[in-house]
Amino acid sequence: MASTANSAQTQQTAQKTKIGYFVQLGGIVAFAVGLILSAHHIAIGAAYVGGFAAFYVGEKIRSMA
Repeated sequence: MASTANSAQTQQTAQKTKIGYFVQLGGIVAFAVGLILSAHHIAIGAAYVGGFAAFYVGEKIRSMA
């Protein structure tokens, strides 16, 4: 019984880590898009904020794992 619970917890930890990586990757992509669209001030501001927020959330998800 204990091995089943441990296995489920390990699977959840791996899943949270994977989700955290994808969210962080999304943040990096949003940040890069902001750099590309830097000629448009509103677009770069939104991309920077969105990219930073996604990176931060991804880091928090990974730390919970």
